[in-house]
Amino acid sequence: MAFKNLRKNFSYYKLYLTSVSLIITTFFAFTSFSMNRIMLDKISENGRVESMCNTISIFLMAFVIFFMAYSNRFFLKRRTKELGIYALLGYQKITILSLLTFENIFICFGALGIGLVTGAIAHKGIVAGITALLRLSVDNALIPLFNVNALKKTVGFIMVVIFALCISNSRFLFKASLMSLIRFEKKAEKGMAFHYCPAILGFVMILCGYGLALDIFRGRKSVWFSIGFYPVGMLTAIFILFGTIFFISAFLPYVMEISKERKRTFYTQIKIITIPNFIYRIRSNAKTLIMLTLFSAATLTISSVMALSLYYPIAAVSRMAPSELECRIEKGDQVEKVKQLVSEYAPENTVTYTQTDIYKVTSKSLNLPMEYSVGTSKGDSDNQALLREKGFECISYSQYLSLLQAQKREDVIKDLCGLKDDECILVKYQPNTDGSDETGKTYLLSVNRNDILVTVKEVTLNNPISFANSVGTLIVSDATYERIQLGGMPKTSILSINGETIENQESLFDELKDLLENSPYLQGHTHRINEIFSLSSSTFLLIGFLVVLFFIATGSILYFNNLSSLTDSKEDYEILGKMGYTETAIRRIVKKQIAVFFCIPFLFGLIDCFFATIVYKTGLMQNILKNSLSLYVPTLAAIALTAIIYLIYYWLTVRSCCKIILKS
Repeated sequence: MAFKNLRKNFSYYKLYLTSVSLIITTFFAFTSFSMNRIMLDKISENGRVESMCNTISIFLMAFVIFFMAYSNRFFLKRRTKELGIYALLGYQKITILSLLTFENIFICFGALGIGLVTGAIAHKGIVAGITALLRLSVDNALIPLFNVNALKKTVGFIMVVIFALCISNSRFLFKASLMSLIRFEKKAEKGMAFHYCPAILGFVMILCGYGLALDIFRGRKSVWFSIGFYPVGMLTAIFILFGTIFFISAFLPYVMEISKERKRTFYTQIKIITIPNFIYRIRSNAKTLIMLTLFSAATLTISSVMALSLYYPIAAVSRMAPSELECRIEKGDQVEKVKQLVSEYAPENTVTYTQTDIYKVTSKSLNLPMEYSVGTSKGDSDNQALLREKGFECISYSQYLSLLQAQKREDVIKDLCGLKDDECILVKYQPNTDGSDETGKTYLLSVNRNDILVTVKEVTLNNPISFANSVGTLIVSDATYERIQLGGMPKTSILSINGETIENQESLFDELKDLLENSPYLQGHTHRINEIFSLSSSTFLLIGFLVVLFFIATGSILYFNNLSSLTDSKEDYEILGKMGYTETAIRRIVKKQIAVFFCIPFLFGLIDCFFATIVYKTGLMQNILKNSLSLYVPTLAAIALTAIIYLIYYWLTVRSCCKIILKS
């Protein structure tokens, strides 16, 4: 009977089977990766990845159990009338429970078979991708297609899930009477009563939450700094959480009730059906809609923050290490040794060597920029607690231009204009939090008892030298630079090496590191990018598993919920057809009703994601690249991907509902 039920209703169960298969695919791929000792030994440091795997594994298992329990309860509610008929025919409840258990076994093990195969392939793809991305020396032949330990864990976990579903079904069946089984299909979620105060409260709480999020733009004056980031963050989350609950359960029905009073707009062929139906569904399914909205907000926020967190440090490498290779010359013969080593990896005519002498000049000026008054003596080296002496690190305009040309930064060069002897360009570490800059300010340089007065002509973030060697740089005219040079001020020599032939040469960087005795002043552009990928890839991969599950669960629950509601209303649509509604008009009604329940979670989630990303970017990330729209391209891509997934689920839902209602 269990097999026949599934076979005859396969069109109804196929998306459920697909969803469970995708979830098992994700779970098995994650489990295989977390038990892959070859990969973990390559990318893990001090057990960091292992501990993350253990933590995320708990979330994954909890999420899988939640989704399976929700889906099982959904199908159980859809079949209560059928189960009641079985009881009328004399079936004992233990027999009905056995029937349901066998159905779950067939579905779970069918999905398990699909999930294990696709999960094994996905795991192989992930390993190959990480190996190529991080340029790891891993023999893929040593990694089996099916990890035996992961296989045992997955099968064992599915057995636990089936047992949990059996317990859940038994509680439902043995508590329900015969009459309640037959009538259960007509029951909805317990409706949330409408009151005026919760509607207003929900709207106000939403505004307060978003207002607190925007307050972070006030910088040091905002409550995020005066009270504390985490307390205010928690308060903001509480406002938005409870605001969302009241807004969906009370405010939206209130708005719809008001719209009914507008007779001209309400009494139309479509709205007279869709608005009352929306009010009924939002009251009877408010809890589900709230849960989906929070799921959607979490999915969008996690994927957006993850994309921004990965992309931003990579984009910031253009400032952290602008040259392909850069080192400080501390011994007389180091330049020749470095050039000789580089020549072993690339022809000499393909590489550009630029030596820059940075002169440290003190200043008597008050209120110096932050970059020139505080900081450390060795950037990100071991001596980072040592304070810098107040003053400027000066290079000439021609040296600045030469470095930009070697780094192929044509977009910066075309905007440059020459400097007069009393002018300078001020390189900032990051923009001022209050939005001001130092353009037009005058600073006094002390050069061996002689004072040189320079006025800031331009403020820029386009530093030509890495922050490890110069935290902020003052660019002066060539004539002023010569005066500083003749003054015998302390200098530091920096060698910048650029060229496409030395890009991604990790072995060259390692040999230079040995040659320079692990100098903290050795920096590399592509080396820093590879380092970021190496440190971040495993973290984002593991979080990505959770995001995929959120996508599957949110879309599937929306599908099941809409399919259930519209199937219950099938007779109402038949009446509409008898009243003269065309098939096209009924399709439009179906599309609008489904679109509303897809749009509410997505749009609320999108707004929450927008404000959460702003808070994260402004409060927890260094602003060394300004706030340009290009920085949010990965975030926009993540949102676009989410929208595409929602559209696919929406199309599937509309197609299935129209097929049931119109039998076409």
